[in-house]
Formats: sequence, C-alpha cells, structure tokens
Amino acid sequence: MDVTMEKRLAVANDLREAEKYGESAKAYTECLIDLVRSDDPVGLIHCLGGQSLIYKNLLTTIDSPVYHYFVVSFAKEALEIAEAHKEKLDGRTISIAYSVYGDALLTNGETGEALPYFEKSLAVSTAEAPEKGRLKAHIGGIQYLLGEKQKGIATINEALADIRTGDMKSSIIRTWETGALNGLAKIYALEGKKDMALDHADQSLKISVYHNLPIRKRQAEKIIEKINFGLTDFSI
Repeated sequence: MDVTMEKRLAVANDLREAEKYGESAKAYTECLIDLVRSDDPVGLIHCLGGQSLIYKNLLTTIDSPVYHYFVVSFAKEALEIAEAHKEKLDGRTISIAYSVYGDALLTNGETGEALPYFEKSLAVSTAEAPEKGRLKAHIGGIQYLLGEKQKGIATINEALADIRTGDMKSSIIRTWETGALNGLAKIYALEGKKDMALDHADQSLKISVYHNLPIRKRQAEKIIEKINFGLTDFSI
C-alpha cells in the first residue's frame, strides 16, 4: 500500500470517527475501487475493515439487518483476502483481518465464535504494545461474557496498561484507552460496583471531550446515565 492510499484511508477513517458516515463510506468506496484495480491485499484489508466499522457504528442508532449484513460481509471479505495472501502479508495486517472478523461476529451476538479470532489476531500481531492492548481489551470482554469474569476483568486492566504505554497525545491511542475504560465501567456496573463504574466512565468522558472523540463521548455519557438510573442492560 503506497503513501497516497494510506493518507486516503486515514481520511476515510477520520470521517468515520467524526460520525460523518456518508462521507466516510464514499471515501472508502473510492479507495476500494482503486485497490481492486491495483490488487493490493494490504490496502483492501484496511479498507474493508474500515467499511465494516461504519456499519457497526450505525447499528448503535438503528438495529437494521442491512447494517448487520454489511458488518459481516466486509469483514468476511477482509478475512478471505488475508487467508489467500497469508504467506506474503505482515503479521499486523493479518491481525487486523482476524480482529475485524471477530468484531463482526461479536456484533452479531456470536460471542463464543468471536473469541478464537481475537486470540489469533493477538498471536500473529507484530504491532506495538498499545495496539495489542486493544486486542486484549476485546478478549477480556469476551472472557467476561463467557463466564470467566475475574479473568476478563484482569485482562482488560492489563490491556489498559498496555494501551497507556503509547503516545497519549494520539487520538487513536485515546480511542483505544476510552474503549477499555468504557468496557470496565460497564462490567463494574454489572458487578454492583457503582463507584468504580462511574469513575471509569467519568475518566472516559473527560478524555473523550478533551480529545474530541464523539463516539466514545456518547458511549460514556450513556453509561453514566444508565448507572445513575440503576440500569445495567449493557452490551460488553
């Protein structure tokens, strides 16, 4: 993947994180057309993964079967490309394909099926500690959902520590950090530890406001609102 395409995909990603989903989808589609022409597996995996995340985010507004379809379809294609080109791809790219597909399965409620993909993603990843921390946070959340509650909490706390070894001025690092904080907030609420839950959600909210992370900000606000109303109907 060349530098120009990296920049174009970064723009599409930034538009998604700013919740400008129509513009993001257009930017990703334009990238996709060029990447198919150039037969660039690395770029295609990044592009397809980014598109899957658009529809995952949209599912928080409307639980549409159309969005579910696109979440899985884009992720599955990214996985198939990674499997077909495994011998010549770097570990980080293969890791992204595994994690995107695992995330798609998790979004569709296939929790047990998602775990092996996140574990594979972590095993093959050649990324730095913060990015591996993002993967560990997903694994910890799934462990909790599958009944290994204390192990799951410990894994997410370990993930948070790994993420915080990164550049704390980076919006990507802060996005991963607030994701882990939100996950812990929901778990502590489910465990009946209201003060700890609110503390983690409040940390996430403050970071999200300061670093302009609208998706994480809304998530943290919703968590705090539910906790204050005594509700615990969270999806981890």
